[in-house]
Amino acid sequence: MSSPQRRYALVGTGGRARMYINAILGDYAQWNELVALCDISQTRMDFYNQQIQERSGSDPLPTYHAEDFDRMIAETKPDVVIVTTMDATHHQYICRAMELGCDAITEKPMTTDDAKARQIFDTIEKTGRSLRVTFNYRYAPLATAVRELILQGATRRPRLPP
Repeated sequence: MSSPQRRYALVGTGGRARMYINAILGDYAQWNELVALCDISQTRMDFYNQQIQERSGSDPLPTYHAEDFDRMIAETKPDVVIVTTMDATHHQYICRAMELGCDAITEKPMTTDDAKARQIFDTIEKTGRSLRVTFNYRYAPLATAVRELILQGATRRPRLPP
């Protein structure tokens, strides 16, 4: 018996978004569904939709301008909102997602100052929703290549002289 799919909406379709989109549509597609894209740039959302269509042959995802964030949540009903916007705006989307009943995932840094961090922590306390802060650099091509070499045994612990 498979577990039900978790529904994800992604806000912020810059370079950081690619890792999440690839994971949700790739290795984790059995358990997850990407239901919407949200950004200030329709061009970036169209770019990702084209890649999604080419990769999976599926229909394009609904896209929402940043000012339509609440409507996106209401219409697509995600379980989790992935926030990959500019760091200074993370708190806005994290808090609003939680207020609308979603958990959130965001990129490091969680936010950019104490007041915004306090707002996030207060919203977590008020809503009981969860926030995961991730760090995408570990998936950068160089880091991935080094990890693969280590797993293949390319590096060995040197023997110390007796």
